[in-house]
Amino acid sequence: MNKPFPSIVESPAHLHQQLRREPDAKRRQRLQALYLVASGQARSRLALAQLLAVHRHTIHAWLALYKDGGLSALLTLKTAPGKRPAVTPAVLNKLQARLSQPQGFGSYGEIQQYLAHDHKLSLAYSTVHALVRYKLQAKLKAPRRSPPKKNLKTLPSSRLRSARSSKRA
Repeated sequence: MNKPFPSIVESPAHLHQQLRREPDAKRRQRLQALYLVASGQARSRLALAQLLAVHRHTIHAWLALYKDGGLSALLTLKTAPGKRPAVTPAVLNKLQARLSQPQGFGSYGEIQQYLAHDHKLSLAYSTVHALVRYKLQAKLKAPRRSPPKKNLKTLPSSRLRSARSSKRA
């Protein structure tokens, strides 16, 4: 039971040009199927499926899309909507503003507590770290200990000499 191919409106040359310009692999495969049908290189749906290494049901679905909506329907790829982010843009803006203040936060744990208390968001530590460090590209404003050599450089010169002499002894 060989179903005939739908009539292809586009010329093989036009399809070949579009095939070469297409960056997306899935669309390119669909264009290649249409090109093989238009140029006569595939005699049946099964042969076309074998040439493209896809299932014959996939070929049937692609050709049905083309028959119903044309080339634009064939090249439209549907994507899943995905999960909504836990942190809304409004909360992100408030967190960004708080991070830009001079006092900032002392730790990611403080940020975790801030989000839990003020915005009723319970996020894991790693999630808070990734959000602040990589998405907001912010660093914490916590004071860090200075290295001992830096402390020697900030001492007055008279104390510096005595500190160096005590090191040599």
